[in-house]
Amino acid sequence: MSEQPKKKGMNKWLLITLIVVGVAALGGTGYAVLKETNPMVMYVDALNNTINDQTERLSEYTEGQTELAERQLEEAYKSEGTLTMDANVQGDQIQQMLPQVAMVQGILSQVQIDMDSKYNPESNEIYGAMDVQMQGNSLANGNFYQNEDTFAAQAPFVYDQYFALGNEQLGAVMEKFGQPSEGLEEVPNFVEYAQSQLTQEEAEEMLKDYAIALGKEMKQEQFSLSEGEFEGETYDKVTIEISEEEARQMVATLLEKIKNDERIQQQLEQQAAMQGNVEGVAGVEDMQAELDKAIENIDQLKIPGGITGEAYLKDDLVAHQTWSMDFAPEEEEAVAFEMANSYMKESDDVYTSTFQVNISPESKEESITVNYEEKGEAKEDALHVDYTIGMAGDFEQESFNADLLLNTVYQQNSMNTDFELQLDGETFAQQPVPSISGFLNTASEKDGDDQVTQTTDFGLTLGMDDPNMGTISADLEFNFENALTFTDDLEFPALAEDNTVQLMDVSEEEMNNIGTEIQMNFQQHISSMMGGLGGLGGF
Repeated sequence: MSEQPKKKGMNKWLLITLIVVGVAALGGTGYAVLKETNPMVMYVDALNNTINDQTERLSEYTEGQTELAERQLEEAYKSEGTLTMDANVQGDQIQQMLPQVAMVQGILSQVQIDMDSKYNPESNEIYGAMDVQMQGNSLANGNFYQNEDTFAAQAPFVYDQYFALGNEQLGAVMEKFGQPSEGLEEVPNFVEYAQSQLTQEEAEEMLKDYAIALGKEMKQEQFSLSEGEFEGETYDKVTIEISEEEARQMVATLLEKIKNDERIQQQLEQQAAMQGNVEGVAGVEDMQAELDKAIENIDQLKIPGGITGEAYLKDDLVAHQTWSMDFAPEEEEAVAFEMANSYMKESDDVYTSTFQVNISPESKEESITVNYEEKGEAKEDALHVDYTIGMAGDFEQESFNADLLLNTVYQQNSMNTDFELQLDGETFAQQPVPSISGFLNTASEKDGDDQVTQTTDFGLTLGMDDPNMGTISADLEFNFENALTFTDDLEFPALAEDNTVQLMDVSEEEMNNIGTEIQMNFQQHISSMMGGLGGLGGF
């Protein structure tokens, strides 16, 4: 008798991710299906209060920006934006070794990029244009237009007509001109893609659906109540014990729900379309096949001892909680997983929130830790928050630690953030590592109901001590101003026979003639541009 092929188990990291999501979602809104006063409801109610307390605090300052972003998906608008840049590079020997640096700095400081866009969700039309200018001269310009049937692009500085193709003709056009399509069969509709993205409200509703589904799998006997201490403080302690079989059933429920979720299917379809349905990009059928395989092999999911959670409750909030389990894929080494988070309020205006995940193999003293911390304080009309987002690895041969520090001030119509990336450990000690810091500031101002002025300033500072070049530092800054107007009075390009080259219809001879004309126009443009800029002698 021939040997039966062995069933392939679920991907280890996929399972860990799913369990993390499941544990994090537990009880978030399961309160809707749990009515009795018991440890289970105490925990779910406190967790729900904790989530609401955290999200509502921030939404007070970001509500306006969230509403604006959602309005841009739902209503027609036009925008006119300008991007400017500046650079400053200094170093002990940088100017001698790279004399072009001074010229590049001069060019960047005088470059201006004008960007215009129009968007109509009702007709599925979108238009975008860009003009790169320096000293009042246009270096290059181009634009594109798309409707439900056609995509067209134009580069007026070298050719005054549009090149157009049907949205579904991309693969055919590429093959016509001797280029492999590699799965790029059509141009995705950018308006439809934008509208397919989940809004914050839809994302919260989705999380609620999954939490309720998992909540229905929970049993009251899994929860127990006692008095407990955490770091010297006394709390109501709720312990949650989920057996291995119960954990398997919860994962199966989660997988089944993901497989049949039309919202996830729509996201995958749009993502695959944006990436051209190329090989390696998972589509709906691929996802469903993988999930079916995982559900079929759910018995191979080994969680010795099940899942244990401990939650410490005070003032109807979850002040601290931990979740732990050992994950043991068949014929593979067991991996210990621990998750902990806390939410401490010193007052209504001051709080600290932390989250940490630690994963380590059973047989080695190695681990990977992901941590998150935010310390916030409301002052007058602003919320000041210090974030730390980090990852640390402790391995037999080397270790590393990477922390991103952000200091953010939220106000009703603005957000100002300073950031710094800190890297240390043996992994980074073997070569020069640059210091990285900067800022990101955004603001918006309404002028009536339909006009908004937006500004974004981004700065990046890099510094490094190089053995060969000495001390090097670079400051880069980008400034963007955008005027946004909501209106149905939009004019889009009219594609006609006298201003459009249809790529599927043009002959090889006609295309060669167009190519020759483009080369001539480009050379003339370069000559004219160099004369207008004085041959770049000013740099």
